[in-house]
Amino acid sequence: MTDDNGNGTADSDAETARKAIPAGIGLAVLAGFLFVTSDSVVKMATHDLPVPVVVWGRFAAHMLLMLLLFPGRRFVTLFKVKQPVKVISRGVLLLICTSLFFTAIGHIGLAEANAIMFVSPFFVVALSIPLLKEQVGIRRWSAVIIGFVGILIILRPGFQEVHWAYLLILGVAFFYGLFTILTRTLSFTETATSMWFYTALVGFVGSSPVAWYFWETPTAEQWAMLLAIGCIGGGSHYVVIQAYRRAAASLLAPFQYVQIVWATIYGYLLFGHFPDGWTLGGAAVIIASGLYVWLRERSLGKTRRSTSWRGGGPK
Repeated sequence: MTDDNGNGTADSDAETARKAIPAGIGLAVLAGFLFVTSDSVVKMATHDLPVPVVVWGRFAAHMLLMLLLFPGRRFVTLFKVKQPVKVISRGVLLLICTSLFFTAIGHIGLAEANAIMFVSPFFVVALSIPLLKEQVGIRRWSAVIIGFVGILIILRPGFQEVHWAYLLILGVAFFYGLFTILTRTLSFTETATSMWFYTALVGFVGSSPVAWYFWETPTAEQWAMLLAIGCIGGGSHYVVIQAYRRAAASLLAPFQYVQIVWATIYGYLLFGHFPDGWTLGGAAVIIASGLYVWLRERSLGKTRRSTSWRGGGPK
C-alpha cells in the first residue's frame, strides 16, 4: 500500500517513529529531573512537617491535578478498569514505597538513596521467576549478585554504622519491583491514564487517616511545597507516559541512570552534601550490572511494554 505520493505508508510510519525517538529520550531525562526535583522538595518539607502529612499532600495534589486535567465526565471514565483488585494493589504498593522513601530521604543524601534504588530492576528479575514464571539464566543472576555487591560497597556493613534509612530504601526497591511487575501485567489490559489516576486515588484515600492522626497545619510556604511535590511528582509520571509513546521502553531504560547526576547536583547545591568515593564506586557497580541486565533482556527479546519509569524512587 502507498500514499498519494507513491511512498510506502509503512516506510512513512517508520520514519515518523524514528524522528520521535529523540523527543522520547528528552522527555525521559526530563522525567528523571522532575523526580529528583520532587525528592528535593520532600527533603525540605520533612524537616518541619510529619512524613504522613507530606505523603498525604503529595497524593492530594496529584488528585487535584487529575481533576483539572480530566474535568466532568472524563474524570468518571477513569474509574473504569478491567482488573480493579490488581490496579488497587498497584496503588497500595506505590503508597508504601512513597511513605518509606519520604521517610528515608529525610535522613540520608539524595544521591545515596537514588543509587540504592537502582537495585529495583534486580528485584524484578528475581520476582519474575515465581510471579511471571520466567526463566532466568546464570548470566542475569550473576549481574544481580554483582549489583548487590554494589550495595554492600555503598553501605560498608562492619566498617561503619548502617543507618536504618538505608534499609528503608532497600524496602522501597523491593516493593517497587512488585509495582513494576504489576505494571507490566496490567499494561496489557488497562490504560496508562487509568493506572495513573488510581495511584493518586489509592494514595489519597490510604494516606488520609494516617495524616489526620499526625496532622500539623502547614504554613502557607509549606502548603506551596506540598502542592509542588504532588504536581511535580504526579506530573512527571505523565511526562513518562509521553516519553513511552515516542520511544520503546527498551531504548529509554538506560537513561534512568542520569538521575544520579541530578541527585548529586541537588544534594550539593541545596543540602551541601556530596557522595563519597565509596558511594560513587558502589553506584557505578550497580549501574554497570543494571545495564548488563537490560542488554541481556533486550537480546533475549523479553522486554515488555511498560508505562512505569524506574526512576530514583516513587513519587
